[in-house]
Amino acid sequence: MAIRRQSDPVPSGPNFGIINTGHMTGPAQAAPFSQNATQTNNITNEAVDKARESIEDLRRRLERLRGQYPEVDAALRDLDMITPRLDEPERDPGTLRYMIQNLVERCGGFPNLVAAAQLVQSTVLALLPGS
Repeated sequence: MAIRRQSDPVPSGPNFGIINTGHMTGPAQAAPFSQNATQTNNITNEAVDKARESIEDLRRRLERLRGQYPEVDAALRDLDMITPRLDEPERDPGTLRYMIQNLVERCGGFPNLVAAAQLVQSTVLALLPGS
C-alpha cells in the first residue's frame, strides 16, 4: 500500500457547504469536493403580470393591422398559444422558447411591432427556468 505524501486538497472557492435562499427539493451535497447544482425560480406575480401586459399590448397592435398582412393572423395565433402557458412556464420551456422566437420573427417585418414582440420575448423568457 502506497504512503500518501500529499496533504488533503482544499475545496475550491470560499464558500463550502449548502447555501439556500429559497425553497429547495432534492439532494444536497456538502461533502468535501462534491458538486451539486440546484436552481430555484421564484416567479413573482409582478413578473407574470408584466408578461401578460406585454402580450396584450402586442395583441392590440396586431389587431389594428389585422387583414392587411397574412403574418398578423399567424402572430395572433402564436399569442393565443403562448398566453395559456404563462400559468406554467416551466412545464415545457423549450416549446415556449420556440414559439416566442417564431413570434418575434413574424413581427420582424413590421417596425412598429418588432419592439413590442421583443418586449414579449424578454418578459416571457424571464419566467422560464435557466433564464
